[in-house]
Amino acid sequence: MAMLTGKLYDPAVAVTKATTALLAMTALDTVNLRNVFTVPANGRCMVRMAGVIHGATTSPQTLFGVLEGTTVRGRIAPAVVASNLAATSLYAAEALFVVTGLVAGASLTWDAAYGVETIVAATGIKYGGPNDAATANNAFGGFAFEIWDA
Repeated sequence: MAMLTGKLYDPAVAVTKATTALLAMTALDTVNLRNVFTVPANGRCMVRMAGVIHGATTSPQTLFGVLEGTTVRGRIAPAVVASNLAATSLYAAEALFVVTGLVAGASLTWDAAYGVETIVAATGIKYGGPNDAATANNAFGGFAFEIWDA
């Protein structure tokens, strides 16, 4: 299996995508988390997305997915690993899913997206942040968006 395209977006300033209100699938960032690729001969792609949910002692119910323009090409509830229940905890969230029925050889543009199905106050999908030791709990690492030949 070969990666067709992938990005790890880790800006110097932290970004928060709120999970405090219900939300239909919405692009995370149409510049930095957009992937352009050519569909492999089998017409299938596997998508991997990974990031962090942060801000409360429980996790909101979110979806990670891909948009092609306004069309949802795939979405799934990410697996969330929450071992230390504190508002400062970084809950790892990772999603893997396969999109089938694509036209072989087509050039596609997909945006990493998320939706919120159940809210939790003070939470968000977060990425980026400074590389410092002076302030705790202000950096969240990159958001990964990869497309693989399935």
